[in-house]
Amino acid sequence: MESTKGVPKPVQARAEATIATVIEATVEALESGNEADVRIDEILAKTGISKGSLYHHFGGREGLIAAARVVQFSRFVEADSEIIREQLTKTTTRDEFLAAVGQMTNLVNTVERQRARFSRFSAVSSAYGRPELWEALAYQQNKHTEAIADAIRYGQTHGWVRKDLDARAVSVFVQGYSLSRVLGDLDTDPISDEQWNAVVRAAISSFLIPAD
Repeated sequence: MESTKGVPKPVQARAEATIATVIEATVEALESGNEADVRIDEILAKTGISKGSLYHHFGGREGLIAAARVVQFSRFVEADSEIIREQLTKTTTRDEFLAAVGQMTNLVNTVERQRARFSRFSAVSSAYGRPELWEALAYQQNKHTEAIADAIRYGQTHGWVRKDLDARAVSVFVQGYSLSRVLGDLDTDPISDEQWNAVVRAAISSFLIPAD
């Protein structure tokens, strides 16, 4: 299991597998209903672990739910932000950089990412009034923001992205238009991928230095 703030970090591989299994079962319970649907006895029956082991790793039901919320929040996003950084920092021209941005935009339109968007909203709303969970999510968010900001800084260094714009602010904006797609998912008259991407391209073009 990757080192993730808010999720237990065991030394032994066997314990690591146990934690991953229990968290996944808890995430499934959360996504099929809400926190009221997370029942310890059902998690134990589904995963086959003992109550003692569960309490040892998570401290109780609240700790288990918090760990599952962190995984919900970071699922796909961490991998996506690393892909964005890796792909954009490999580009050698402005056109390549812009094309790579377009590819990343398409990535967030998949059905899997639709589910991830709702999960992130759910995780954030559940952190209200829970300082430790809020801190854990903030830690994860900082990592995501920095990964994308690195790609923005790369574009600024090469003269493709405006230097008067803060890279972290641009990073948050980029994440924002991705996450806000959930409003389109919710709408009774959904916006098509083509319509959405056209608006995104227009927004991104405002960050770029015009080609010679």
